[in-house]
Amino acid sequence: MKQREPKAATSAVAFKAVSDRKAVPDRKMSASRRTPYLQGQIDGLCGLYAIVNAFQLMFPGTFTDEDAWELMVSLCDAISPKFPAVIWKGAGVEDMVALFKAASQYALAAKHLKGTIEVTRPFANRRIDRVQDFWGDLGAWLENGARGEEKRLALIGIGYPDNHWTIVTHIGARSVTFFDSWELKRLALRQFTVSNDVAKSNGGMHKLDTRQSFLIARKAAPSLRR
Repeated sequence: MKQREPKAATSAVAFKAVSDRKAVPDRKMSASRRTPYLQGQIDGLCGLYAIVNAFQLMFPGTFTDEDAWELMVSLCDAISPKFPAVIWKGAGVEDMVALFKAASQYALAAKHLKGTIEVTRPFANRRIDRVQDFWGDLGAWLENGARGEEKRLALIGIGYPDNHWTIVTHIGARSVTFFDSWELKRLALRQFTVSNDVAKSNGGMHKLDTRQSFLIARKAAPSLRR
């Protein structure tokens, strides 16, 4: 989104230019980063950060801090009509579809990543009455990717009380592991439900919006495919 020029300061406090940002680290050095990028404490940009963090895990060794900055710019451009409201309201499902389209295009253009992403939504039109069924199917999909040496992740939507997009990296027998912009690391599977009423009446429970799930798989770049 094009930024307005700030009005002239009327006090001793100087305005910082919109384009100012921290110096970008060396590409080779920043590619070793293995912690998630964190959103601000009071913004609703978890969807954008989730995609950037997914790229970190999808392209280890080639995705850098500079790439993260450029990808974030592409994502913001993709939903620019939604600004500034998206900053506090967050991205909806259709916004995420647009964001993933932009992310896929970025991966194709960034040849040094040496790969691209494939995003699917197998749960979008499927009714799930038992949260165990969702975790079982998602866990199997992630595990099959590991066995086949294909990097796979899932972006899921957690409803009440969090209203949060996050990246799932692993589902075990009792817990789910995240790579998250709120520093969420692991939760017990029993803490989730597909019922909004159950989530609201039981402290510590999280409503899982299974239809708002995006499965992400790394694919070889077109030029490298046989």
